Amino acid sequence: MKLKNKLIIIVCIAATVSIIVSGIVLLWMLRSSMIRDAYGEAMMVSTEAFSRFESLVDRNDAEGLDARIKVVYKNDNNWRNVIYRDNEELYNLTVFTKEDLERVGYQVNTGMASTEKREELVYDDGRYVVHYKSIGGYTFYRLYDITDAYLKFRQYMLYFILISLGIIAVVLLITALVLRGILSPLSSLTEAAGNMAEGDYTKRVEVSSTDEIGVLAGRFNEMAEAVEENSRRLTESEYKKTLMMGNLSHELKTPMTAIAGYAETLLTTKLREDQKNEALYYIYSETSRLGRLSKKMMQLLSLSDGEVVEKKKIDTKELLESISDTVSVRLKEKDIKLITEADREFILTDEDLIKDVIINLVDNSIKASSPGKRVWVSIKGNALSVRDEGIGIPEEELSAVTEPFYMVDKSRSRKEGGAGLGLSIIKLIVEKLGGTLRISSKVNEGTEIMIENCFSVDREE
Repeated sequence: MKLKNKLIIIVCIAATVSIIVSGIVLLWMLRSSMIRDAYGEAMMVSTEAFSRFESLVDRNDAEGLDARIKVVYKNDNNWRNVIYRDNEELYNLTVFTKEDLERVGYQVNTGMASTEKREELVYDDGRYVVHYKSIGGYTFYRLYDITDAYLKFRQYMLYFILISLGIIAVVLLITALVLRGILSPLSSLTEAAGNMAEGDYTKRVEVSSTDEIGVLAGRFNEMAEAVEENSRRLTESEYKKTLMMGNLSHELKTPMTAIAGYAETLLTTKLREDQKNEALYYIYSETSRLGRLSKKMMQLLSLSDGEVVEKKKIDTKELLESISDTVSVRLKEKDIKLITEADREFILTDEDLIKDVIINLVDNSIKASSPGKRVWVSIKGNALSVRDEGIGIPEEELSAVTEPFYMVDKSRSRKEGGAGLGLSIIKLIVEKLGGTLRISSKVNEGTEIMIENCFSVDREE
């Protein structure tokens, strides 16, 4: 059973029980009041009848009084009056005996009336209350019809039932409408959750309130966005891994084929000494390149796994001198001049990672530059930049250069010993350090790579 139907049933039961309980109490109070009023009116009418009878008795002599009473009340033809004298029926137009009248009657004494509740006479669907009083040897009974009080009460009870049913119907209608509005987000949540279970993470729930259900809908939307983003990242990651593995296979194929070919030649062909040395050198250079490729792949994978970065205080002068020493051989080989500058004495970052970033960037600049050109490494504020005067990168390829194995000039990159992984690793390191990487370049003019927020400025300076 749906939650909406359960709540409607609960509200219906609660409303019905409340109306029934309150109705019983109200009807009981109404009935008591109506009967009490009827009894009061009966007492008042009876008292007037008793007074008239006393006047009749007082105005006439005892002799012939019985005959006078019969004549008076016979002419009155009021069947509600019953008169007995010494247990002898003097006037009685009813079907009730003296015993019946005494059993249910209220005895009215001089100056006061008994309020004791007794039975009511029931005859022919009528209900009667009886008062009686002894006057000068006579017993005068007065019957009062209170049937109207009961009929009105039944009518009121019928009205109450009809009104109660109407109230219950209105309550149910209002409850259904309110619950529909309240539970509508839950229906949307159920539908969206079903879509998510089937792999569709784009469904969102409309938030139209600020209550608990509205908060729940908002949290669900946040969760859906997070799940969608994670799914997108996983899909993208899987795609990149597949692409990377394909590129890796392609990169491995050429050197492995060459190595196998040269090895087979050495084994099966008689070569001159210089030819042997050439073949062995090629095998050595290709295996070295495969070693570097393997090392970079391991570095790329380790960075993707989410290592914790620990930032330490680093002397910028010592950092730049260490980098200059590391790339000095490469700089001399191509006659490239490295210019370094920093406006900070210390920075806070991971020394190994930031060093790897700068060395990779400088190495890329060296590869892209012709002899006699310059490369600048600059640390200003919390930004790092590496700029060269190399061949540059076409604008349409700027967005792809950080992808694994992507090379703008594949023949030049392989000749220089590259595999297209340098900028991919740099991008991952920069993201690890919490920074952002921005590349600007013009063909035949040079390239500048700006890295911001990859380290913090030491506040003690």
